[in-house]
Amino acid sequence: MSKKIFISIATYNEKENIEKLIQDIFGVGYDNLSIIIIDDNSPDGTSDIVKRLQSEFTNLYLIQRSGKLGYGSAHIAGFKLAMEKGSEIIISMDADFSHDPKKIPELVTAMDNGSDVVIGSRRVAGGKVVGWGLWRKFCSAGAMLSSQVILGIKTKDLTSGFRAYDVKVFNKVNLDSIKSNGYSFLEELIYLVEKNKFTVKEVPIVFHDRQLGNSKLSKKEIVKFFITIFKIKFGKK
Repeated sequence: MSKKIFISIATYNEKENIEKLIQDIFGVGYDNLSIIIIDDNSPDGTSDIVKRLQSEFTNLYLIQRSGKLGYGSAHIAGFKLAMEKGSEIIISMDADFSHDPKKIPELVTAMDNGSDVVIGSRRVAGGKVVGWGLWRKFCSAGAMLSSQVILGIKTKDLTSGFRAYDVKVFNKVNLDSIKSNGYSFLEELIYLVEKNKFTVKEVPIVFHDRQLGNSKLSKKEIVKFFITIFKIKFGKK
């Protein structure tokens, strides 16, 4: 019997993308797949679209939160619900089609082959980014290098949000211990994954910058990412 898969997607103002994304994910063809949307009170009506789709897709869940509470805490809420529902594989991905739903089977196959965590990576052979300017590329490269040198992280694309986790990871990695709440959540989580000796595999993806809606990555989030490196290094989480 194939494993139960839950996909966690954090949303804020994604009305242009969310319906097609949900349809495409369910169209991948897994009978055992569920989606959890964690919406931070999007004023554009994202959650209303999800509610409408719940009548069509019985394995579609919605967590509505009171405000814009953060990327990290959104996924933690999604992961916890997935575990309550008996998930065996939890996949996180973005809502803006930067992560191609057609790559989901490749992540699952890598899990079936024994990996504890699988990352859709832009920084291994065959992976690349389409649509970023020089500033975004510079910030991303700096984040990777700093984390690898200061924290000793071996994962090449530690800021990729397209990941699959064996649920056993969260028996050792306590989600409540994670204090980073923006995109630096990804950095702290992969640090804890490696610290606990779980196996990480990176599979190449082509990352397309969003076509519809607005980017959620601000300069403030970039600064927080670098601050998190030092908090982790010196144990001030």
